[in-house]
Amino acid sequence: MMQIFNAKDYFEGREENRRAFLKGNLSEGYQIKPLAQDWASRRYFHIVSGDKSYVLMEAVPDHIQTATMGHKLSAYLKIAGLLRARGIHTPEILAADEGEGFVLLEDFGNTTLYKAMENGGDVISLYEKATDVLIAMRDNIGLDDLCNFPKYKDSYIRKGMQRIVDWYIPATRREKNHDDLLPSYLAAWNDVTAKLSPPPIGFVHGDFHMQNLMLLKDGTCGVLDFQDAMAGPVPYDLANLLENIRDDVPQDIYDAMMTRFGGDDNFKDWFRVMATQFHCRILGQTLRLAIVGGRPDLLKYIPRVQNYIRKGLEDPVLAPLAAWMKDEKVDLSAQGCFDPEKAREFIRSDAF
Repeated sequence: MMQIFNAKDYFEGREENRRAFLKGNLSEGYQIKPLAQDWASRRYFHIVSGDKSYVLMEAVPDHIQTATMGHKLSAYLKIAGLLRARGIHTPEILAADEGEGFVLLEDFGNTTLYKAMENGGDVISLYEKATDVLIAMRDNIGLDDLCNFPKYKDSYIRKGMQRIVDWYIPATRREKNHDDLLPSYLAAWNDVTAKLSPPPIGFVHGDFHMQNLMLLKDGTCGVLDFQDAMAGPVPYDLANLLENIRDDVPQDIYDAMMTRFGGDDNFKDWFRVMATQFHCRILGQTLRLAIVGGRPDLLKYIPRVQNYIRKGLEDPVLAPLAAWMKDEKVDLSAQGCFDPEKAREFIRSDAF
């Protein structure tokens, strides 16, 4: 199997570079505390300098070609400017070294909308805040703004829907895929979309969920992790929000947010398409990251994602994909077969 970039190993050797960046932009005596590493090639630190606090984002620089696809620091900086110009509250960029992969950001605090819910916040109100950000993005960002943005149809995110085939299916079958499996899967998706009218196109955040949204001190909503942004089907972000991997959105809130955002039957059809493409990517990606990225903790999300796909396949719009899953006897209830070391031997060298 080809060697795949491991962000964890890369970051371990970055302490001197990090200190040099902070020394050049902050006064002496700052305090630094690790925050989190996300699914991509980034991690974060909380910085306190005097009576001010900041967030340091440390990213794998764009020139390292083997880093996580689609997560360019240059894209982050560009999109941050657009969103702030269109009234979307993203962290102010206080300093940046794009070549080294460091960005010093405004500190939004530590209360994500997800954490606010866990702490007893009003769930409906919090989902309304999130949905209203999507409405603002839809209404305030025009197609002219997106003319130089990547397109969903050409993106690694769309291509990622094949990861259910490349990673999940061989892990559950305990055998390598035959050559015709992926082409037949993609043909089923082509049959799905060929029957639909074109989707509404607009700004797509690309990773829109309650842990990437911050509840600010003034009660408004701040937006993080938008570097995946592209021009694409508008339902994508709403699908990501309402069918997220961390918990199940109560049905009454799910329905209320669908109504709040609005959309005709074609929008709803594309919502189902986008949601299921997303789930097919995530189902395989959890295994990929467990096998080659040292993240077996992500396997806990598999049952929920399996369930999303099973329920989605009940929608008539996905009939060709449902038929393919049935013909190929894809087990969407499999458990206990996801040991990363054992699964590794069944993954083809050309897996995406």
